[in-house]
Amino acid sequence: MVDGEYGGSRERRSKPRTLVSVPLVLYYGRERRMMIRGRTVDLSCAGALVHGAGPIRVGQWVEVEVSRGDDRNPLTLKAEVVRISTPDEHRKQHGVALRFIDVSELDEAIIESIIAAARRY
Repeated sequence: MVDGEYGGSRERRSKPRTLVSVPLVLYYGRERRMMIRGRTVDLSCAGALVHGAGPIRVGQWVEVEVSRGDDRNPLTLKAEVVRISTPDEHRKQHGVALRFIDVSELDEAIIESIIAAARRY
């Protein structure tokens, strides 16, 4: 385990993350160019860790579409890329850590329902 992740001693997150796998897509720019189609490793109302790699950099602002199932429109959020990790002895895949920007109370409620639904499966 890497310090600061999943209960490490230097936890800086404002909201606890839940280990859930939810499909999402990251877009960049006004033309909404798709950068990553992947799944979350963990998710909270404040951010997410995503499996995936693409033409992305730390500090970049992206738009995130989180799936809410086939019968609903995805939840769309703005986010900042705060860390990119490459595979090593702790991680088998690339990861992109996101911090959500300007999350409303409605967005938080939707994220919590996405987490609850994902935990049932």
